[in-house]
Amino acid sequence: MPYPTSSSDEVVTLAELARRLGLDKSNARKWLRRNGFNFLRVRSVEARNQTTLALRREDAEAAIERRRQQGYAVDGRRNAVSPQGRQDVGFFYVVQVVPEFKETRIKLGFATDVDARLAAYRTIAPTAQMVKAWPCKEAWEQAAIDCATSKGCRRIGQEVYDCDNLQEVLERLDRFFQLMPALA
Repeated sequence: MPYPTSSSDEVVTLAELARRLGLDKSNARKWLRRNGFNFLRVRSVEARNQTTLALRREDAEAAIERRRQQGYAVDGRRNAVSPQGRQDVGFFYVVQVVPEFKETRIKLGFATDVDARLAAYRTIAPTAQMVKAWPCKEAWEQAAIDCATSKGCRRIGQEVYDCDNLQEVLERLDRFFQLMPALA
């Protein structure tokens, strides 16, 4: 039986899905397998009519939604508004990236699932530790980062900072979130 082609409306190639997930193909394949998705083999114009991995369209859409629910950017944007029109609510977190070497090197950000986010960080920084998390709307993320890093912090990467005093950063964030409306 010949392989179906990726031009079919019924499948999404791994390459296409990886682009939508914001991952390279290797990491997308690993993430999809870890999350229980099974691949098909199809012929793809992208792969010069060679066989390549793909998912059924409904599985691809389910994967995109799962990734979005885990707090990751999908299709080049974060899921700022749910399908019901509500703003996404999750957590703003502070993670120590390499606490054994530099306790004041932190990663700041928003996630709907902080445990999954920490697990993702531990794939590149195995000793990363969650310091604290606050209930947060995604729309507040940049303001919280600006507040946290307003004094004594130097940006060294995407949402990664070296700070002079971690306790002061946490206190600024405590004050910031006390001023924000309570979330259900």
